[in-house]
Amino acid sequence: MSATPQPAVSAAGVNARIDAMPKVGLSRAAWFALMLCFFFANYDISVLTITLPAMRDAFGLTGAELGYPITWNLVGYCVGAYAFGHIADRHGRQRGLFLTISALGVGGLLTAFSWDVWSLTFFRFLTGCGMGAVLALCSAYIGELAPKHQRGGYLSRLYTVGTVGLLVTGFASLPVLKFEGGWRWLLGFGALVLLVLPLVNRRALTESPRWLVTVGRTAEADAIVRDMEARVGGPAPVLDLAAEEQATTSEEERVPARALFKAPYLSRMMIVLGFWFVFYIAMYGYASYLPLILEGIGISTSDAVLVSVLTRAMPLISAVAAMLLVERMERRTMVVIGTLVFAASLLLISLNLGEAAATAGALFSSFGIAFMATPAYTYTAEIFPTRARGTASAIADGVGHLGGAVTPFVVLPILTQYGARPASFAMVALLLVAAGIIRLGVRTRDRALSDIAA
Repeated sequence: MSATPQPAVSAAGVNARIDAMPKVGLSRAAWFALMLCFFFANYDISVLTITLPAMRDAFGLTGAELGYPITWNLVGYCVGAYAFGHIADRHGRQRGLFLTISALGVGGLLTAFSWDVWSLTFFRFLTGCGMGAVLALCSAYIGELAPKHQRGGYLSRLYTVGTVGLLVTGFASLPVLKFEGGWRWLLGFGALVLLVLPLVNRRALTESPRWLVTVGRTAEADAIVRDMEARVGGPAPVLDLAAEEQATTSEEERVPARALFKAPYLSRMMIVLGFWFVFYIAMYGYASYLPLILEGIGISTSDAVLVSVLTRAMPLISAVAAMLLVERMERRTMVVIGTLVFAASLLLISLNLGEAAATAGALFSSFGIAFMATPAYTYTAEIFPTRARGTASAIADGVGHLGGAVTPFVVLPILTQYGARPASFAMVALLLVAAGIIRLGVRTRDRALSDIAA
């Protein structure tokens, strides 16, 4: 009996075999590790908001000093995004993930032991370095190991699970804050992301076979793909593989990171980087100043805080909606819809139609943000070639976060000098610009990564 012929080991062959799988061939341990990454990255972002008042009181921070840990956290985000993204492209997804997770966990643990404003600022910078790449690299990782018609679906499920976890821990953290030094325990809890590190191995968070084949490690790539095929019930048929092999074999094999700043990838980088930068100015303005905006249109302080809390429940609803639609709609279209819903909701708030309208606006703002998050991260990762995907997606999101750093210089002056309504109008205008920018991007749904990269 003759042996069953094995698919050729090349970039085109590996890509075709992965895209032909009925589902992602990762182990349960790998999914658990990815879930922890998504949860703890978002946890660290959200926990800073609720612990900042306690840290202010503990260290006696003034208004200016209060901005140091926030600003340097965002600076760290940008630094880590580029550094760890570049490492992931140069030395592999496993190395990049290991280092960014280590920085996130160690930074969170050290923050819990801060003793003054300068130690707090430095440890938040270190934590930001980890935050800057973990979401981008996990998104890229899932995209590379998922079939072409399931990239967004798997990312949406992880995002939904993480959202549920954040809601639970958000409510559980409130009584912890009442204890002496409770903020330290909440920040230290983020160090549990270090539990992922032992799972960065051959059986769980394995190396990306798409990356391996681009650097010539074809035997390792083939072995990992075989394991994936075994988990999903054997190799799936790949039609006309010979033609795949003869096609422009791997534009991805020849693309260094510096090519991101040359045609044709420069335009893609400018689109996603421009989108994230402009979007984050408005989003951070909304997240930071919503109670002030609501008060500015006549809603009482207590009601404004209550509305702000209620908005945290909306991401769960929108995450489910995104999960159902992400493989049925074009990714950039979903991003545009979510951004426009966010803009329309802010407009509803600013029209001062009463407390019910303002509450509805605040709730749907959160819906819009969460609805566009998964397709936006998926899109940012999948429009670049494998050899530069980690660097590109991390730069786009990481440097894009500088938009959050300039928010106090854009939104806050308008809010304090002209009022809540002009500030809301300014954020609406920024969101319209962001939606227009991302609309210029390429189509990606149900396309192979190699086709998108060409």
